[in-house]
Amino acid sequence: MSMGPATASHGEEAQVQVPAPVVELTETQQQPTVIERVDQMFSQAVNTMDRVLFYRLWAHQWQYVETEKVSYYARDRGAETDFVRVDRAGIIESEVLTTAQVEAQAAQDRLVPGPGGRAWRLGKIGSRLVELVTVKHDVGTKYVWNATDQTYRKLLAKRHLTSETEHLSQEEIGRMATAGQLRVDRKRWAAGDPQPYLHTERDPSSGFPLVVLWLACGSVFFTVYMGGVNLWGFRHALDIVRGKYDNPAETGEVTHFQALASALSATVGLGNIAGVTIAMTLGGPGAFFWMMVCGLFGMTSKFVECTLGQKYRRVKPDGTVLGGPMTYLHEGLKELGLGPVGAVAAVVFAVMCILASFGGGNMFQANQSGSALLAMLQQGQSEQVERLDAEIRVAAEQEDFASLATLQTERKTLTDEMERFAGVFRPVFGVVLAVLVGVVIVGGIRRIGAAAEKLVPSMCAVYIATCLWIIFQHLADVPMLIGSIFTEAFHGNAFGGGLVGVLVVGVQRAAFSNEAGIGSAAIAHSAARTEEPVREGAVALLGPFIDTVVICSMTALVILITGAWNNDAWVVDQQLAGAALTSRAFKAEISWFPYVLGVAVVLFAYSTIISWSYYGERCWERLFGPRSTPVYKGLALICVFVGTVANLGAVLDFSDMMILAMAFPNVLGCALLAPKVKRDLADYWRRYRAGEFETFR
Repeated sequence: MSMGPATASHGEEAQVQVPAPVVELTETQQQPTVIERVDQMFSQAVNTMDRVLFYRLWAHQWQYVETEKVSYYARDRGAETDFVRVDRAGIIESEVLTTAQVEAQAAQDRLVPGPGGRAWRLGKIGSRLVELVTVKHDVGTKYVWNATDQTYRKLLAKRHLTSETEHLSQEEIGRMATAGQLRVDRKRWAAGDPQPYLHTERDPSSGFPLVVLWLACGSVFFTVYMGGVNLWGFRHALDIVRGKYDNPAETGEVTHFQALASALSATVGLGNIAGVTIAMTLGGPGAFFWMMVCGLFGMTSKFVECTLGQKYRRVKPDGTVLGGPMTYLHEGLKELGLGPVGAVAAVVFAVMCILASFGGGNMFQANQSGSALLAMLQQGQSEQVERLDAEIRVAAEQEDFASLATLQTERKTLTDEMERFAGVFRPVFGVVLAVLVGVVIVGGIRRIGAAAEKLVPSMCAVYIATCLWIIFQHLADVPMLIGSIFTEAFHGNAFGGGLVGVLVVGVQRAAFSNEAGIGSAAIAHSAARTEEPVREGAVALLGPFIDTVVICSMTALVILITGAWNNDAWVVDQQLAGAALTSRAFKAEISWFPYVLGVAVVLFAYSTIISWSYYGERCWERLFGPRSTPVYKGLALICVFVGTVANLGAVLDFSDMMILAMAFPNVLGCALLAPKVKRDLADYWRRYRAGEFETFR
C-alpha cells in the first residue's frame, strides 16, 4: 500500500467544495479538571515518546479517506423539545426525533455517544450552541489508496488487510466529499486546504519500530558474538538451577532458583495471556513463530546483562547487594574510559526504572488484578446485563417504548448496584493488596525470592495444566496447527505488510513479554549467591525460554485450537482483544476458566508488583542512598492503592514507555561491555570442562 497520488493528480478532487464541518464540543474540553490537565500533559508526552520509540524505519506512507456519513439533529441547549434535523449549514429540515426515539437509537448503538453515556453532546452549528444528536450511518470505515488499480480499497476490520472487491474511485471520493460524507481535518479545512478529507499516516504493517529493531539487533548480535551460548549452555543452566553448584558460603542474598523465580515473576503475566493473542490476531499463526525465535535470541541478551549485573554488583557490609544496569553502566564504561557516558546512562536508566516501577510495574498491575477479580465476582451480573442489552436492542428496533423504558430502568438498577459494589470493593482490595505487597517488599530480595520460588512455579503449573487439558482434548489437530505456525511465518498473507509485518509483530510482542534487553532482570540476578558472574548469566538465559517458548506456546496452541485469532464474531463484532479474547477462547473449552483466569491474573500481578518494587527500590537507592529506601517503599504501596481505585490513562501509558526506553542505555552498554563478558565466558567454560567446580548436589 503505497503513498497515494499527489494533489496535482486529483484534478477532479481539487475542485471539490467541502461543506463546513459541524463543531462538536464536550464538557471536558470546556472546563478541564486538574486531573484531566495532568492526563493531557502526560498524553502529550506519551505521543512524543511513541513517535520516537515506535518510529517505523523503512516504513512507507499510506493515504486514506474515512467515512463520516451521519445525520444531525439539534435543539437549543437546555430545551426540552424534540430534536430537529439540520444540515451542516444549520438549515432546519422537517424531520424530527422525539426523546423516546433518540433513546431507541442509542440502544441500538446508532448514535455517536456524548459525555457520561448520554445520547447527545454539545455542538456548534455556525454561531448557534445546541444539544446535538449525531446518528451514525457509516462512520470510521477507511479506504486506502492503492496505486496498482488507482482506487481506494476498503480497509478490513483486522490485520490491516484491504478488500479485493470493495473500493471507491477518485470520482466517488469527490462526490462523497461534496456531500459531507468524509471525515475532515478541521484545521486544514479552516486553513483553506482543498482536500482536507485526505489523510496520511505511516502504514502500520510496514517498517520496523525503532525500539523493536534495537532490541532485536541487540539479541542477534549477542547470540552470534557469544557463539550461541543460549544453545550449548542450556543443559549446564538447568544443572545450576536445580542446585548442583549452590554453595551457601558464597556471597549473595538468594539462591540461583530464587533469583530466576524473582526475575520470572516480573515477566510472566499478562504478556503471556494477552500478548500472544494480540500477536496472532494481528499477524496470524506465523507471528508466534517469530515470537519463539525472538525468545531464543533473547536468551543471550539476558545472559549478557545478568552476567554484567553479577560482575559489577556492590556487596554492602550488611550482606545486601546493589546491582544491575545502574551499576555496570557506570563502573563498566568507566573501565573503558567512558566514565561520563556511563554515569549519564546509569542515571537515565535508574530514573526510567523508578518511573516504570510506579506505573507499569505497579499501578497497572494493581488495576488489572482488581478488575479481573471484580469481573470474576460479578460474572453472573455481567451476563444478566448482556441479556438485558439484547432485549433492549430488540425493543428499540420494534419501537416498543414502554418495554424499552422498563428494560433500561432494570439495567440501570443492576449497573448501579454493580457500581456501588465496585466502589466498595476497589479500595478494600487496594488496602489488602498493599498490605500483602508491603509484607514482602519490606523484607527485601530475600523475602521476595522466598515468595517467588513458591508462587511462580505454582502459577505456571496451574496455567500450563489448564492449557494441556484443552490441547489433549484436540490432540489430533495439534500437528496441523503446529505446522501452520511454521508455514504462515514465511507466507505473510495474514498481515498487510507480508513477511516483514508478521516478523515485526512477533518480535514486538516477544520483547514486551520477556523483557530481554530491558535490563530489569539483571537487578534480581545480581543478588544471587555466587562468586561466578557467568554462572548466574547462564541461569538468566532460562528466563526467556520459560516465558516465551514454554508458557506462550501453551497460549498459542489454545488460541489456534479455538480459532480465536481469526474469529470474526469475537474479534470484529464483539471487538475482543488481548486478555478478554484469551478468556473467551478458554471459556469456549472450559466454562469455568474465567474464574481460574481471574485468580491467575491476581497472582501474576502480585508477583510482578513485588519484583518491580525491588527493581525500583534498587534504582532509588542508587540515586538517593540507602537511607531513603523507606520513602520509595511507602510511595510504592501508595501506588498499589491508587492503581486499584483510579484509571490514570496516559500516566500508565507513559510508564510503559519508560520500560521500553530502558532498552536504549542498557543494550548500548551491554554491547560495549560484551568483550569482557566473552572473555569471562571462555575462562569459565574452560574451568567447567576441566572439572574445577565443586558440586553440592
